[in-house]
Amino acid sequence: MTAEPKTYAVPWWGRLWTRVVGALALLGTLAVGSSAYLVNLAVDYFDLRIADTLAQAQAVTDEVEPFHHALVESQISSWQARTGLLAARFLAAEGAPQARVDGLFEAEPDLVQLRVELADGTTVARDRESEYPADAYDWFDVTAPLQTPQGRSAGQLQAVFRIDPEIDARYQRLGEIKRDLDVEQESRVAVEEAVELVLAIASGLVLLLSMAAGYAVARATTRKATELSRVMTAVAEGDLAVRSSAKGADELGQLSLAFNDMLDQLQRAQDRVAYLQRIGAWQEMARRIAHEIKNPLTPILLAVQQLRDKDPKVSESFSRMLATSTEIVEDEVEALRRMVSSFSQFAKVPEVRVEPVKLSRVLEEFERAYGHLTEEADDVLTVAQPDSDPDLMADRQLIKQVLVNLVENAVLSAREAGRRPVRVEVSAEVSATAALIRVDDNGPGIAEDRRTRVFEPYETTREQGTGLGLAIVKKVALDHRGDVWVEASHLGGARLCLRLPRATGA
Repeated sequence: MTAEPKTYAVPWWGRLWTRVVGALALLGTLAVGSSAYLVNLAVDYFDLRIADTLAQAQAVTDEVEPFHHALVESQISSWQARTGLLAARFLAAEGAPQARVDGLFEAEPDLVQLRVELADGTTVARDRESEYPADAYDWFDVTAPLQTPQGRSAGQLQAVFRIDPEIDARYQRLGEIKRDLDVEQESRVAVEEAVELVLAIASGLVLLLSMAAGYAVARATTRKATELSRVMTAVAEGDLAVRSSAKGADELGQLSLAFNDMLDQLQRAQDRVAYLQRIGAWQEMARRIAHEIKNPLTPILLAVQQLRDKDPKVSESFSRMLATSTEIVEDEVEALRRMVSSFSQFAKVPEVRVEPVKLSRVLEEFERAYGHLTEEADDVLTVAQPDSDPDLMADRQLIKQVLVNLVENAVLSAREAGRRPVRVEVSAEVSATAALIRVDDNGPGIAEDRRTRVFEPYETTREQGTGLGLAIVKKVALDHRGDVWVEASHLGGARLCLRLPRATGA
């Protein structure tokens, strides 16, 4: 009895996918923890540096602001003093009021406008508003009274000065910097909290992704291992037709391919042994049948001939019947002799004796012996030599006989199918380990469902065929550690392919 294959239950914590997922989760946790620690250190370091920088910037702005205010106040005082001086110079100058204003105005290039209102209501003015428009520059106006030496009021003088845009821009920039520093101080804590939140989310995602990736890798790996285990169990039960479906470029995928290749070779070897065993049984049966049938044929033929010779010729109808019967018996005996000859040939296939032989020599000798193909002039046999000429490990005589069998089978099949003219092509192709000899014909071809059965003994569709020719070809091919098979031909018929091994180093 065949023992049942053993199976082992593996607990979930001991399964490969559990260990792979656990290992990747642990590695992911360590990686995330380490990165979080390093990121936290970096955040603390840069936070301290940013805090110091903000404090220093705040201190600088605090120191610069009073200086800038003092500068502005000094500028205002200067403008007020200059305005008083312009009022005194206006009173001291001689000439018409407009001429005095023009003289004072030309002497002060940073004046935008100079305006004098006299006590009698007269107003004179001069300006540069086209040079310093209000939308491009800021103005500052100062008013000073016009007083005579006696202390009486003579009116007032108004001077409008252009403010230096650089001073104003620096003042505005200083205000912006102070506001930005306040915003930075307020947002620094929020940034730290956001970084910590993002870090926590990223760490969780990395951990989840590592576990998901681990699960996917583990499942893919264990699926391949499980598939290999299933195939091995089936092989252990005797099923050599099973194949592993595990694919991939990793070690398990390569192991699966190697295992399938091993099963293919084992299947071919098993088929070869089984075929040879069947052929051996058929040969033994053919030998016995030939022996049992051959011995009685001669006495039967002699007895029938004696009956024909002893005809008393007393009755014409009896003589005619005797002659007809004798002819029928002779024809059938001859048919039995041909069948016995085929059986004897099949039963006595010589033992293969391989030796290194050139492929070209085999093809040339076959072409010389069989180049005529048929008696029909239009029938064509073409034998093409290969590009390279390696040594084969083959029995030269048997291989020539195999080619004869293949070509004769092709010719007879084409003739019975009514092909005119018959065309047969013999060609060869050489690989690193073997030579492939092809025989193509323009016959009826062989259906796909019969391409394996045609090599079985007594399998034939020809009226005059015995079904032994291709069986002999198959046996000789297997004895050479080669093979033979059927394909469709480019000529429209069948292609018989004979593979023979090359000699070592050839």
